[in-house]
Amino acid sequence: MCPRDRSNLTANILDNLRLLLVLDEAQFDFERIPPANLKTRDDEILNSQGGYVFKVNTLNRIRRFLIMGTSGGTYYISEKALTTKNLEDLIQIIKDGKGGLILREILDISLAGRAPRQEPTMFALALLARYDVKDRVSKLSSGKESQKLSEVEKSFNDYIVQLQKAAFKAVAKVCRIPTHLFMFVKFCEIISKEFGSTGWSRMMRKAISSWYLEKDPKLLAMHITKYQQREGWSHRDLLRLCHADVAKKNEQALLYDQIFHYAVNGNIDEEKNKLLQEPTDMETDQEEPTKKRSKRNYELKDELVKNFNNSDALKFLRAVIEMKKLNDSKDEQQVQECASLIRKYGLVREHVDSSLLNSPKVWIALLEKMPMTALIRNLSKLSALELITDKPENEEHVNKVIAALTNEKSIKSARVHPLAVLLASTTYKGGRGYRGSLSWQVNDKIVEALEKAFLLAFHNVEPTNKKICLALDVSGSMYSPIMNTHLSCREASVAFSMCFLKSEPNVTCMAFQSEFVPLPFDKTWEMQNIIKYVDSMDTGGCWTYCELPMIWATKEKKEFDAFIVFTDNETSHGKVKPYEAMKEYREKLNLPNSKLIVAGMTATEFTIADPLDPGMLDVVGFDSAVPELVHNFILGKI
Repeated sequence: MCPRDRSNLTANILDNLRLLLVLDEAQFDFERIPPANLKTRDDEILNSQGGYVFKVNTLNRIRRFLIMGTSGGTYYISEKALTTKNLEDLIQIIKDGKGGLILREILDISLAGRAPRQEPTMFALALLARYDVKDRVSKLSSGKESQKLSEVEKSFNDYIVQLQKAAFKAVAKVCRIPTHLFMFVKFCEIISKEFGSTGWSRMMRKAISSWYLEKDPKLLAMHITKYQQREGWSHRDLLRLCHADVAKKNEQALLYDQIFHYAVNGNIDEEKNKLLQEPTDMETDQEEPTKKRSKRNYELKDELVKNFNNSDALKFLRAVIEMKKLNDSKDEQQVQECASLIRKYGLVREHVDSSLLNSPKVWIALLEKMPMTALIRNLSKLSALELITDKPENEEHVNKVIAALTNEKSIKSARVHPLAVLLASTTYKGGRGYRGSLSWQVNDKIVEALEKAFLLAFHNVEPTNKKICLALDVSGSMYSPIMNTHLSCREASVAFSMCFLKSEPNVTCMAFQSEFVPLPFDKTWEMQNIIKYVDSMDTGGCWTYCELPMIWATKEKKEFDAFIVFTDNETSHGKVKPYEAMKEYREKLNLPNSKLIVAGMTATEFTIADPLDPGMLDVVGFDSAVPELVHNFILGKI
């Protein structure tokens, strides 16, 4: 390593040790995390694109991986398996001594809910926790071995240890539900194997133990029973490996002991609740009960037993145990008992046997406290069970669903996006599931409520306050459906456009195929009117040229902060490729920060953006997470 590189690495390590210290002192309080737009180095300068070189080259790569699952310029809707190859950019950032920046972005993006998928976040956190796992104690000792390490190597070792500690400390905040925790453990195992380790170090065991021990007992009972196993791991596996010490919970030791016993064995050990006592004549012959009771690493006092017996967590676990006995939807008594347990203890769909999920009475009970997102997701099931059809006897249930769907406060608090409502609405109006044999009678009142919910959800769309050009492909192939939905590419592009039309102050809409023509749309237009207008258009030709928006804007000297191009598949290009047209537009209008997003909604593979250009993005496929992704991209957050 040359002196200059060694000096840069040392500076990076010192900077990141300071950052890790700040993160540690902040206890991962979101409000106290250093802002991502803060200059962290004096040698950061504005480049020709109007941004800090350090920010574009490093932070942008980190954010793209965490939000998109890749450091490149293409976002895939269909999930692709993540491997250590996906982590090459992040590994290099760690090697450069900047791992603290990755952790800061993980906390920022995760706590703000900006990532549409959790796998990249968990993979990155696992990388920080398990990177270069090895025995560092001997190498950092005062023996002869330590003399072989240079000052830079000693600093790097210290930096890696602090990075791992900080990453493990973040687990409790980032892994909010067991699904996330199971993902994290899976990725830790994958990464540890790369370095010849099992991954279950003392820090790993402590982090997993803390995740369980720091949870509220009732919430922990819900987590353990609702999310029993994911990603090839179960709570039984993790608790046996982490050796969580319930004695640390003091007066709640017995309660946590029993929750963990349930997680491992599926029941409550009633013998553990009994105070140690002289064995009875019966126990003298059968010593097992006394042995069971004595198998604790804490002293069982009356107060512990009292806290346990009075806890909501115990009542919840007993209810789950009772629910597990119910599995016959034809037994009316079991159906009634199932519905009663749901109402009394707040049990959810995951607690109910699959056979009972075909019972209308069970779903009526679930409906009473069903969250907004779950309601939207389960409309089809409720309809198939004829609970919300237009029959007179369903009036109460229909009114309850309508009231929920049209409750602006509920839609806002659940952060429901218009496109999530639209996808549910098109499925519901289709009268059948996209997969399987589920079908139902459509209720016009529910359709009307979904249309209102769609409009109300636009209040959840935050504006970028940028000048945006929306370019809609109006070719005939845009009638093709988006994979696994009842939504056509044309409907999706119009709905996506409405997100900007209704929230942004400065939007220009254009249509293109072989030609480029203006559209009169503004925030007063409704979706069906826009679709009818587009359907009536004839732009001629059979080719789709995605470069036309930039060529038109260059010729007309129209200034835009971003171009969003909607098309259905791999596009054609004329004499100029789209990314070349974009670069020419930036140069001629002196708008170096203008961005290009191309949404290929039915494509499986395509590349239009320059992967080395931080201002260009390809979106492959379409779902309700895309608008937020595009929003963050336009604002330069990824």
